[in-house]
Formats: sequence, C-alpha cells, structure tokens
Amino acid sequence: MPGCNIKSASVFLVALACGTGATLFSKVMFDLESEDSLGNVRKFAKPFMVTFLMFIAMLVALPLHFIIHKVTKPDEAFPKVSVKMLFILILPAITDLLGTTCAMVGLLYVKVSVYQLVRASTIIFVAIYRVFLLKQRFFGYNWLGVMLNFLAIVVVGGSALVDPTAGSDVPKGIAVLLLGCAIMASQLVLEEKVMAGDNTPPLIVVGMEGLWGTLIMLCIMFPIAKRMPGNDNGCYEDFDDALVMIGNNDKLMLFTVLYVLSITGYNVCAIFITFLLESVWRSILENFRPIAIWGTDLILYYVITRGAFGEEWTVWSWLELGGMALLIYGTAVYNGSVKIPGFYYPDPDDEDDDELVSATPTMERIMSSPLIQRSPFINQKGAGITGTPVMGKKGVLPTTRKGAGKKGGKGYGSTGSTGSSGWFSFGKKKSGYTEVSQTP
Repeated sequence: MPGCNIKSASVFLVALACGTGATLFSKVMFDLESEDSLGNVRKFAKPFMVTFLMFIAMLVALPLHFIIHKVTKPDEAFPKVSVKMLFILILPAITDLLGTTCAMVGLLYVKVSVYQLVRASTIIFVAIYRVFLLKQRFFGYNWLGVMLNFLAIVVVGGSALVDPTAGSDVPKGIAVLLLGCAIMASQLVLEEKVMAGDNTPPLIVVGMEGLWGTLIMLCIMFPIAKRMPGNDNGCYEDFDDALVMIGNNDKLMLFTVLYVLSITGYNVCAIFITFLLESVWRSILENFRPIAIWGTDLILYYVITRGAFGEEWTVWSWLELGGMALLIYGTAVYNGSVKIPGFYYPDPDDEDDDELVSATPTMERIMSSPLIQRSPFINQKGAGITGTPVMGKKGVLPTTRKGAGKKGGKGYGSTGSTGSSGWFSFGKKKSGYTEVSQTP
C-alpha cells in the first residue's frame, strides 16, 4: 500500500493547487477588464472562450501521453487504440462541452464557493440516471447520502439567494449551473454505456475529447454564438473579440495561461495519484478542495487584492458553511465512510460484494473539465480514480480504463465514475458486476 512520503505529498499538493487554481483562475478571468475590439473597456464575460480553453488544455494530454509512455516505457510499443472508439468519444465531448459551458455561464453570476458546492448536485443526477435509465440499484446508505447531499445543495443555494450582496442574477446562475451538472451526469452515464470494456489509455481519452471539443467549438459553437443576439458587440459571444481582449491585458493573458496549465497539470497528476496516495488521502484531497478554493478566494479578497477580486465573508456565509459541512457528511455517508445503524454495508472481503464496482464521478475526471466538475467530494474504496490507471497486482501501470474493483481482476483503473455500488439493498445482499467507465 502506498504511503505518505515526500513524493506522494508533492503530488497531493500539486493536485490540490491545480484543482484550486483552475476554478479560481476562470472566475478571475471573468472579473478582469480589458479593451475590446471596439475600444470599450469591459469585463471578460466570455464563457464560451473559457470552455474552449479547457478543451485546449485537454488536447495537450495527447502529446503528454506519448511523452510519458516514451519516458516510462521506452522499449514498449504504443498501445493500440480503436479508431471506432476515437470517434465514439465525440459523444462525451459534446456533453462535456454543453455541461461546461452551462457551468461557466453559471460561474459568471455566483460566487466561487457557491459554484463549487452546487456542483456536488452531480451525484444526485447520476443516481437518478442510473436508477431510471440504466435500471441499476443502490444500497440504502447510498440513497441516504444522496438525500443529505440534496439538502446540503438546498442550504447552499438558499444562502446565495438570500444574500443581498450576491446580486440579482444569482437565481439564473444557480439554475444554469444545475443544468450543467445534469448534463455532466448524463456524460458519466453515456461514457459508461458506450465505453464499457474499452482499454483506451486515460490520457488518450482526455486528449481526444479535447480534440473533438476544440473542433466543435471552432466549427459550430463560436459561429452560432456570433449569430445569436447578445451583449457582446451585438452577439452572444465574439471569438475574435475575446482574442483581442486577451491580447490587450497582460493580466488576462497571464491568467489564461495559468488556467490552461492548471488543467493540464491536473491531468498529469491524475496518472500518478492512485499510485502514491492511499484511499484515505484521496478522500482528504477530494474533501479539502472546496475548502481550499473557498479559503483561497477569501485570502484573495482580504489579503492579496484588498477587495478587488475574491469573495467577501458575509453573515450568510455561515449558512453556506453549514451547507458545506452537511455536504461533506452526506458524502461520507454515501461512500460508507460513516456507517449508519440499520443499513446493510457490503463486506469488502466478500467475493460477491467485491464485484460491486462503485459508479459515481470522482474529482480526477472532474478536473479535466472545469465543472471540475462533477462532484468534488466523491470517492469509494475498491474503485479506480477516474482518468487514472490503478496499480495492478504486480505493481505495473496498466493502460486499460475498466474493471477496477473486481476480485481477481487486473486492478485496472477507470476513467469513469466512481462512488457507490450500482445496487440497492436495505438488508439482503445482491450480487452482480457493473463495469464502470468514466468522472472533471
């Protein structure tokens, strides 16, 4: 079992820094002002552009895959990738694009902390999709965790709605953000359905989704946004104007680069995080990220920028803090970390129970898409971290993405969702095996 040494601590800190930075950098970009193509100085309210930059960062995963493979396995041939699967990845790229764009629009109108916590609603939508679309069943404690998370989202959203300093567009921001979470949840279910049994290396998956997303943005989304009416020089969003604004403000250009690097850096960390961190540290990382983001945003407001950027603490922040605590507790219940009397919990040493593979999104896959997307809190023992290969029995890094958790299997990781068992029972144990595919 990997321990907590200097190497693992370094990966932990880099992953935390990249995950925190990606969210904060995108919000700072929205708040920065720059001169546009018409000579007007205004805020960089360009959600399509930020989504496009996300796909550029994901696209970088393609050369990174070949570089890492060449360095770590110089004598081995590159793993073969199905051409069919490369085209199938267009589907999750589309849902990723739509979900992330909605999330970025929502981030325009809400505080970073609210944005980060409301994203946890993804777990609720995933549960609904799995039960009603995939006809899967969860354990009772999983559903209790889902209900606690729902209550936490209500508390967090309510704190933002009643806060007079939050602005009048908060309801619109939360609504669009929830829509983005629903779309992201559908992506998880879609990837699990169409990519079951696939062995495409994780960075190839991320990179190809980045490639398709980049092409769709350039060929379809930006032309549509250019023709839609709006407040961006008469259209909804002007791509050329976004480039001009980035070029006219050195700070905006800096944060644009930092945003891309933070997502790219996280994708690299995802390759090593399962090797170097025990499950308890992965849980700490996932739970600490929203705390780190909120805390950094407060420091940004009170210490670094003196109110220019960041988030102000108000009396309603206490209510939001309570919602975050409930969310963390609800996720611990959902994961089985906190056991509630009266509920059946699968035995990790039992062969049948060990075949129950968790199936909800995790932070790592979330990270590749700045909804960062899907719930930041979710983790479950016995399942691979999304987007990252898990250590095999012989300590060899596998390239496949499927099958994590099955007893006697190869210990392969999943770029798919991880979380609760895909079965539902209050007492009697069920048996069966559910493969997972992708969770950022």
